[in-house]
Amino acid sequence: MKKENKIYAQTSTVLLIIGLIDLVRGFLHTYDVVWAATTFAKLDLSVLRSDQLTLLGAFGISNILTGLIYILVSRKSKELSPYILGIIPVAYALGFVGLKISGINANASFYGKYFMLAYLATCVISCGIFFYKKKLVKK
Repeated sequence: MKKENKIYAQTSTVLLIIGLIDLVRGFLHTYDVVWAATTFAKLDLSVLRSDQLTLLGAFGISNILTGLIYILVSRKSKELSPYILGIIPVAYALGFVGLKISGINANASFYGKYFMLAYLATCVISCGIFFYKKKLVKK
């Protein structure tokens, strides 16, 4: 295997793991939605229970979709993996800005935010390591 092609192994493996994690998140947000809502999201289901669970479930569907796409990319197009890892935190940052512009303060005490910080940090660090290694390979 060429040295340049070998550098994609790390990011494709990370993307595969991120994809599997998204599948778990998708499962929890859709098939075990009440448990996820009360345990991780700490939602007050006494108000608009059905609406909150529907929104959480819809988010779970997108987690299943992204999980499957990440797994597919990581296996079939390893060269795209570092770019996908870079796009993930950018997309979340754009969403965060959109929430701020809409006047929503994300100061909730749900446990999932700590997990998401680690998730996003993993993407950023893996992407950074890739581009650093790629720069070294070209020298």
